[in-house]
Amino acid sequence: MIEPDQQEHLHRTFYNQAIARVNEVCNTSDDLCFIYVQHAFSPLILHISCLRSRLAALIPKASSSKSNRHIVKQLENEFPRRIYADITRDHLRNTDFTLNLLKHVTEGRPFAILEYGGYFAPSAEAIANDPALGPKLVGFVEGTENGIKGSDDGATIGYEQVAHKINKPIISKSKSRIKKIMDRDIGPAIIDSCNNILHNSSGNNKDNKKTSIGIIGLGSIGKGLLRHLNSDNIQPFVFDLDLAVMAELAHCKHKAVPLDALLSKSDLIFLNTGSCFLAQQPELLKHIKDNAILVLCTSGDVEAGIPQLIASKRIELVNGDVNNQIATYKTPANKRIRIMLGGDGIGQAPNLVVETGSGSLANLMSDMEFYALGCYLASNKTELHAGCINDSPAEIQNLIIEQWLRVFHSKCINTHQNYTDNSGAISRQQTWVSS
Repeated sequence: MIEPDQQEHLHRTFYNQAIARVNEVCNTSDDLCFIYVQHAFSPLILHISCLRSRLAALIPKASSSKSNRHIVKQLENEFPRRIYADITRDHLRNTDFTLNLLKHVTEGRPFAILEYGGYFAPSAEAIANDPALGPKLVGFVEGTENGIKGSDDGATIGYEQVAHKINKPIISKSKSRIKKIMDRDIGPAIIDSCNNILHNSSGNNKDNKKTSIGIIGLGSIGKGLLRHLNSDNIQPFVFDLDLAVMAELAHCKHKAVPLDALLSKSDLIFLNTGSCFLAQQPELLKHIKDNAILVLCTSGDVEAGIPQLIASKRIELVNGDVNNQIATYKTPANKRIRIMLGGDGIGQAPNLVVETGSGSLANLMSDMEFYALGCYLASNKTELHAGCINDSPAEIQNLIIEQWLRVFHSKCINTHQNYTDNSGAISRQQTWVSS
C-alpha cells in the first residue's frame, strides 16, 4: 500500500514531468491559459496547483460539485478568483454572459476551452467571431461523446451541431485510447458507490449475489461493470443495441437477453446508453420490474431522460428525501420505479458523489491529455482543421502515456524518445520494450 505522501509525490512528479515535456514539444508560450469545465474531485486540486498561472478559470460540474462541496470550497480557498462554482450550463447558453466571462478571466491572453459536457458549445461560434476573443482563441477540447453530439432530446446542443460555423479547431478526446483506459475503472467505481448507497439507504440492503442485475449498454463503462460483477461471480443480464456486441456477449456465455426481458427480470439496472432512451421509448416503462432500482451511469437528463419523463407525466416523484439517496417514482399505472440519486429530478452517476471519483491512476493521464491538447492547439506544429471535429492526435496520447509509464510503471519504458523529426513536426514512431 502506497502511503498518501508518497502517492502525492508520484502524482506531482507525473504532472510536472508531463507538463515540462508537453511545453517542450509544443513550444508553449508562457501566457497561454485554459478555461476548464471539470468534475469536482479531490485529485483535481493537485493537478491545478501544477498548472500555476496556466489556469484562467475552472467551472466545477454541478453533478459532482453539489455532493463534494468541501472540495469546491478547498479549490476556492487555494485558487482564489479562478473557481466559478455558481456558473451553470444555463448561464453559458447566454452569449453575452459567456463573452464577458471569457474576457474577464483571460485578460487578453491566448486561451483554449477544455471541458466535459459541451457547456461552451452554444456560444462557441460567438466566441470564435468576437473581435477581442476570436484572435486569442486557439480552439476547443471536449472530453465526452455527449458533449460532441448533444443530448438526444435536442435541448442541449453539442459541438457537432456548430463545428461547421467555427473557424477554430475542435478536438474530441471521447474516443482517445487514454479515455478508454480511464473508462475501465469507472464501472467498478459505480458499483462500489452503488453498494455503499444501498447499504446506507433504509430498506435497501441488497445482497448483489441474490439480486437480479441488468446492464443496458456495453460500451467501455458497461464492460467495466460486467467485468467487475463477473469477478464477484455475478452473472447479470446484458443488452446492447449493437447486434455485434450482443453476438459477442452471447458467444462468451453472458446472459444476453432482449431489452424487455432484462427490464422485467432485473431488480437493479445499470443504464449506460448515453441517450434519453426511456424518454424516447416511454412504453418501456411498463416492462420495468415493480420497485426496481435504476442506476444512471452518466446523468439523468442524457442517460434516461428523467426530466422529460417527469414533464410528460410518465413518472411522478413520490419520495425524494435528500437523506435517502434512492428516489421513488410512480407511473400512471402506479408501478413504482426507484432511481439512485434521482431525487433532484435529473439523476446522476453514483461515482460522482465519491470524493475521488473513480480513484483511478488513469485519470491523471486524462487530466494531462486535456493540458497537452490545449498546448497542441496553440502550437505551430498543429495539423488540425477548423470547421470539423478532430480526434485526439495519437502522438499527443503517446507523449502522455509514455510519461505516465515512466512514473508509475518504470519497467515498461520507451527506449526511443523521438517526438520531432527534422522538420520540427511531431513524430508518430515509438519503440517500446519491457525492461
